[in-house]
Amino acid sequence: MKEKSRNTTADLPLDPQTEEWIDHDEGLLFSRYAAIIRRLRAPDGCPWDREQTLQSLRRFIVEESFEVLAAINDALVDQETPESLELVSEELGDVILVTMLMADALHRQGGPSFREILLENGAKLLRRHPHIFGADDASDAAQVALLWNKIKVEEEKKSACALEVSPGLPPLERSWEIQKKAASVGFDWDNPAPVIAKIREEILELEEALEKASAKGSSFRDNLSIESEVGDLLFSVVNLARKTKTDPSVALAGTNERFLARFSWIKERLSRENRSMEDCDLETLDLLWEEAKKESPPE
Repeated sequence: MKEKSRNTTADLPLDPQTEEWIDHDEGLLFSRYAAIIRRLRAPDGCPWDREQTLQSLRRFIVEESFEVLAAINDALVDQETPESLELVSEELGDVILVTMLMADALHRQGGPSFREILLENGAKLLRRHPHIFGADDASDAAQVALLWNKIKVEEEKKSACALEVSPGLPPLERSWEIQKKAASVGFDWDNPAPVIAKIREEILELEEALEKASAKGSSFRDNLSIESEVGDLLFSVVNLARKTKTDPSVALAGTNERFLARFSWIKERLSRENRSMEDCDLETLDLLWEEAKKESPPE
């Protein structure tokens, strides 16, 4: 497939200071890696790699991304030892592999080549960092974000108030992006306090919905009112995460791992005593849970 002739290295004019950062050996290594991918996907290449498509690779990019996240969390717990950072490196390599496979699949399915992807994205970085590659000023990360969004809106010729967020994002990440875009046009609270108040309000509304369902003898399952209130509560919690600069997915992933570790600790403890969780009442399990928390690494 032919590449667009307009995409040449001339499309990425770099200033002398940026030119100094070019590592030609690194570039050659990257080219060799791309060649390995093309060889694997060739007609006489690896049967598994050859049959992969954008559709089949979707779950792998999600899985590998979460494995990177888990490795980073482990590295933070381990105080970033060389061994834990090596695991992060390995998982990042897997993400790069899947990304390269997807890029090749994109090209084979009629889309841009990987070279075009790099050129387009590189040009975007130049355009959206005028404080580095142009005459604009941005003294902190917040100003950079505002500048980026302003340029993005101008490029896409869309209203700054149009909250267009990819429907392909997982719900948690999509909530974050929606709120971030709303904040970029001033629709936001100044600090976390009003968000916490909003969460309390949403909890009260959820309690009311639960009470109404109970009074009617209705099942909670498929109750649209309860579903709506739970959604509002989750949306507000994501907003609190955003206001406290806490990635909700990272926070939730950490909580998941802590829960699993404590749950396993309780099961092992009971097993040593020839008991099972089914033999214990909730009060006993709560006491064991508190013990498990004390045995866990500091949060």
